[in-house]
Amino acid sequence: MKKKKKKKVKLFASVIIAASCILLGYCLYSTYNSERQNKNIIDEIASHYNTYVRTNKEATLYDGSFAEAGVIGKNIELTLDEVDITTDTKYFKIEGFKDKYYINYKDVDKIEKLSSINNRYKNYIVFNRNIVTNHSTSFYDDDGNMVYKLNESFDLPIIIKEDNRYGVEFNNRLLYVKSDDINHTYESHNTDKTNASGVGVLNYHAFYDENNEEEKASCTTVICHSKSQFKQHLDFLKENNILTITMNELEMYIDGKLQLPKSVVITIDDGSMTKIAIDMLTEYKMYATIFLVTSWFNKDEYYKTEYIELHSHTHDMHDGGKCPGGQGGEIKCLDEELIQEDLRQSREDLDGSTVFCFPFYEYNDYAIEMVKEAGFTMAFIGESNYSDNLVHVGDDKFKLRRFVIVTYTTMNDLENYFGQIN
Repeated sequence: MKKKKKKKVKLFASVIIAASCILLGYCLYSTYNSERQNKNIIDEIASHYNTYVRTNKEATLYDGSFAEAGVIGKNIELTLDEVDITTDTKYFKIEGFKDKYYINYKDVDKIEKLSSINNRYKNYIVFNRNIVTNHSTSFYDDDGNMVYKLNESFDLPIIIKEDNRYGVEFNNRLLYVKSDDINHTYESHNTDKTNASGVGVLNYHAFYDENNEEEKASCTTVICHSKSQFKQHLDFLKENNILTITMNELEMYIDGKLQLPKSVVITIDDGSMTKIAIDMLTEYKMYATIFLVTSWFNKDEYYKTEYIELHSHTHDMHDGGKCPGGQGGEIKCLDEELIQEDLRQSREDLDGSTVFCFPFYEYNDYAIEMVKEAGFTMAFIGESNYSDNLVHVGDDKFKLRRFVIVTYTTMNDLENYFGQIN
């Protein structure tokens, strides 16, 4: 009997031990499996996190209570706050907004760095007028793509005024609000600065290095500019904080869409011997336009730099003696069909340029009509004896005056010219 009892006890103990081992193994496996699952979850969340991210679709934005607060567009780059990622992490906090906004981690992907954002607007003078938006506000980029749609109203200073939208600074970039989203506008004191009374436009031609005898010998007219003369002018602009602007900015200034500090447009006619100027402008990070005669010069021969625009000086109408008066510029009297074909070719060669420069500075009503018909929106002449030769708000955009630079233009001449601008 005792032996049987001992066997039963041993059997029971063995069963208990076996069950304990199984239970322990199950617990260890469950713990391991749970830890592995948790690690996988954390790894998945972390795979979407970086200081810089980009939205992978149009996504929902959330407020601090994680209630829906709006929408953000696809491919929008963001900076994220630091976060300790756990299995409970569902949202990343977005840095930079005045208020707290969050985004679901699945809606963003890592990027190494932010693309450079154009901050040119920071040079403009803000209007002393604000917009107040409706309770739902959509912000768009310059191309009309939706960036944010937020469930709240905003009160923002106007930077750009257009016919159907306003440019404002939001989240440290220039964005646009459509007129339909505006409740009202009102006067406000945003700045003591005033819009420039005019914009200076300088006109150059060819350039040479005075230390290069071959270049010096090949560029002897009064419209050949030495490297040292051009450097003096660029130094003057830099030292006096004169902003060099693009053609688009000039057109917006004329139309009253933006306000500028003391500014200049640098133009270079024809296209010959311009490499010195292009190199210097790129070094100084100053913008300029070269007006090309496209039958003389192939735009693809010009190396690419963000500081140079190429616009039209006709395709092949820069010969004199063809029309009455002055140097006889062809655009003043040739047959309409011939002129339109020339200007069409020029615009096509220059990827749709809408800015024109009259050869020899010569124009008449017929020439202006031809330029308009060809699709240009602005045209430049030379100097006028009856004006300050500045460009003003509201000026005729097909008779834009310039200050013609020659070899004997002095620094005092330049100072007097820009001294006219208030």
